[in-house]
Amino acid sequence: MSRIIRLSKTFEIPDGGLRSFNVDGEKVLVANVRGKFYAVEDRCTHMGYPLYLGSLDGKVITCGFHYAKFDVTTGKVLSLPAHNSLKAYKVTIENSDILLELQE
Repeated sequence: MSRIIRLSKTFEIPDGGLRSFNVDGEKVLVANVRGKFYAVEDRCTHMGYPLYLGSLDGKVITCGFHYAKFDVTTGKVLSLPAHNSLKAYKVTIENSDILLELQE
């Protein structure tokens, strides 16, 4: 079973931008990559630091603390010191609303 949560409007996250949301006690990071929106957990799998403090270059987010890299479109880890991928969430757009699908 899944649940849909409205996070924000598309215009609130500019191209190349990041925004963190608290969803049911979990931090979720939304990234705008050339007008497409992706969501992953907002916690580096290396030491748990928030990824919204990092930088986004194309589809690659770099943690601002120890420089681990992840693909925001899939959550896949791309470089050390992280070893584990990020949890990725399904995002859809409806009437400029960014909607997040949570599996329950």
